[in-house]
Amino acid sequence: MRVFKVGSLSLLMVLLAACNRETAPADGQIVAQVNGSEISVHQVQTVLQRQPALSSQLGEAAGEKVLQGLVEQELAAQAARDQKLDKSPKVLQAMELAKREVLAREYQDRLADKAVPPDTADIDRYYDEHPELFKERRQYVIQETALTVSPADAPTWRDRAKATTSLAEVTELVRASGLPTSSREMVEWAESLPLGLLKQISQLQPGQSLVLERPNGLVIGTLVRSEPGSVNRRDAAQAIQTVLTNQRRRDAVVKGMETLRQGAKIQFFGQFASAASAPSASAAASAAR
Repeated sequence: MRVFKVGSLSLLMVLLAACNRETAPADGQIVAQVNGSEISVHQVQTVLQRQPALSSQLGEAAGEKVLQGLVEQELAAQAARDQKLDKSPKVLQAMELAKREVLAREYQDRLADKAVPPDTADIDRYYDEHPELFKERRQYVIQETALTVSPADAPTWRDRAKATTSLAEVTELVRASGLPTSSREMVEWAESLPLGLLKQISQLQPGQSLVLERPNGLVIGTLVRSEPGSVNRRDAAQAIQTVLTNQRRRDAVVKGMETLRQGAKIQFFGQFASAASAPSASAAASAAR
């Protein structure tokens, strides 16, 4: 969880004090009043924690931007209450859904917080098991060629593409096919590629291609060249710790939710009756990793 920078909060407090010296409340936790309704610094922090990109993009101005947004939100909410919109079935349903979401998120966060953090041995093992990310890390220059082809013809063109041994052969194959194509050159470091795809690309020699099937055809990834850029164990430690921690937090949530599901009586009706035999969302998320 990101913590809002003290410097940003200090600036925010100074700005507010300067703009509203006569009416600012004594409580330093309150940073604005809108027709008597208070907005606290904790509300600003919460929004910033949910939108961490704001701080990186705007720096110290992020707090003020969030506060202005909260003021606009409070004005609109007050107007809505004046018009009795808070009593409408649509709003009441949305509020119940939001309440459920907040409670569920808090429960799952607490499940995640119980995950055991990785130790030195875990970090060492991950480093050794993924040389393509560290010891043998490389930057890959890949020519990506998308070929639009029918599902019936895809296997034939896939085999032809796999049989090529150079970018020139791929280019000629695509040209001779007469099929709709598009291409682009990509430059990617190992860590920016999906791990499953990286393991395959790391085995290619320049000129060899990896062929992936897509609903509308094939994507041919031809390795043009690669450059080494290894990372030692010490420099990789923090990144590995983050990866393992996030993975364990996800696993803890999946396990906790499966336990709840197994102990619950769940029934589906009408058009959703078939959902009874479908895998749970948490199980699907676990299998997808």
